[in-house]
Amino acid sequence: MSKQFFFVIGLFFSMHLFAQTGIGTSTPNASAKLEVASTDKGLLIPRMTKAQREAITLSGAANGLLVYQTDDLAGFYVNTSTTTTIAWTRVNSNWNRTGNDISYTVGNISTTGALTGGNLSTSNLSGFAANVASISANYSITSADNGKVIQSTSASAITITIPTGLPTGFNCTVVQMGAGQVTFSGTYLNRTGFSKTASQYSVVSILHLGSNSIIVTGEMSN
Repeated sequence: MSKQFFFVIGLFFSMHLFAQTGIGTSTPNASAKLEVASTDKGLLIPRMTKAQREAITLSGAANGLLVYQTDDLAGFYVNTSTTTTIAWTRVNSNWNRTGNDISYTVGNISTTGALTGGNLSTSNLSGFAANVASISANYSITSADNGKVIQSTSASAITITIPTGLPTGFNCTVVQMGAGQVTFSGTYLNRTGFSKTASQYSVVSILHLGSNSIIVTGEMSN
């Protein structure tokens, strides 16, 4: 009888060790090893400063280690490294949403993929100041000039070189503000074969349509 009793007790504890654990609930979710349930309290994980977080060292891999940073860029940080070399990633987002509008609170927004919009007659892009760059000597266009207004302030003639390899859709505007005529160098297309600005205050557009089809057009002459 005693053997049977101890067998049942042993079986009970064995089942208990491999079952789910619930805090605040007697029926934890079957897919969770630990479920904490409450309607008026939360789960508080370790809180520390940035310096304290960065001072953490690992004796073994701890992928998924989570802490809350209280200063600097406050928020949750998780270790995404699968080795003993820790790699913190900030979980919090700097995006704010108000109604149907979203905004980014710090830093820059960049993308290596496509940026799409509504493509409707009512769609617009606003809130950006004109990016004007002044040059006074010979200059070579780069991909960083995309969308810029480039003004030549030189009193003498200068040459603007248009290289190959510009991204498809590249466009910029060149304005001859100084007395010096601007000559365009490179392989490009236009209706007249002109290669220079017409005179002071001339406006010329550079547009890359892909496959190195670059159009240079506007107030031009030879």
